[in-house]
Amino acid sequence: MPNSMTGFARVDETAEWGNVVCELKSVNHRFLDLSFRMSDSLRAAENELREKIRSHLSRGKVECSISIKLNGSGAAQMRLDPEVAKSYLDAASELSDMLNTNTPINPTDILRMQGVMVSQEVDNAEVKTLATKALSACLNALSESRQREGDVLGKEVLMRTEKIRQLTIGLSEIAPAIRKNYEAKMHQRIEDANIEVSAERLEQELVFIAQKMDIEEEIDRLHAHLDQIDELVASNQPIGRKLDFLMQELNREANTLGSKSQGLQQTNTSVEMKVLIEQIREQIQNIE
Repeated sequence: MPNSMTGFARVDETAEWGNVVCELKSVNHRFLDLSFRMSDSLRAAENELREKIRSHLSRGKVECSISIKLNGSGAAQMRLDPEVAKSYLDAASELSDMLNTNTPINPTDILRMQGVMVSQEVDNAEVKTLATKALSACLNALSESRQREGDVLGKEVLMRTEKIRQLTIGLSEIAPAIRKNYEAKMHQRIEDANIEVSAERLEQELVFIAQKMDIEEEIDRLHAHLDQIDELVASNQPIGRKLDFLMQELNREANTLGSKSQGLQQTNTSVEMKVLIEQIREQIQNIE
């Protein structure tokens, strides 16, 4: 079944230093149109992230948002420097021995000492790794979303192409009768007008009219196009552009059938086909 170009996905990946939230939203578009909203710390990786999306999607207007949330209120985390803290503890203990006192050491006082707590910037490589992981998971979720809608669209397309196929089969069955009826009418008109026409001339005229009325080629092409649509819908490849081209071909055949019509039934069939083709055309605007 085909993929839709419409979908939404959101993924939240967490690390010790914070988390990365990735959102992907896609709608129908003639080509693949990507736009990004992300932290400045990821700008250097934008081309790589774009290529990752391109490897998964071929069409659609896709908006990608990647936000980074760090633990704490600032852009850096605080960590304990054990060596500096130990040096203060040793100094405090030595001073206590010198003063011959046994005053307990308050850990909070040690933490206030210069250099005991140091800021630790988040490594951009870690941010990029987590962002890439989040994007991969989000692309998978988006693909599942687009696939579900694509299944629905594919069934809608096949339902209508089957109706066109039945109309085409109906034309094959009534075409000989239409031709015979037209020949009978022509003979009757000649008799009513009391005109003498040579058998050879009449036969030539009937052959000429039969050629103009013949719709076998159109019927064969309709079946061929419908078979191709069935094959495309059953595949897992991007098929939107091919389906759009086939709609043009189907519409051309339906118009030809209408121009060759010699009866109300054939005219109505042509009109019904064009209505179904237009309905399919609307559906495939969302197919990748």
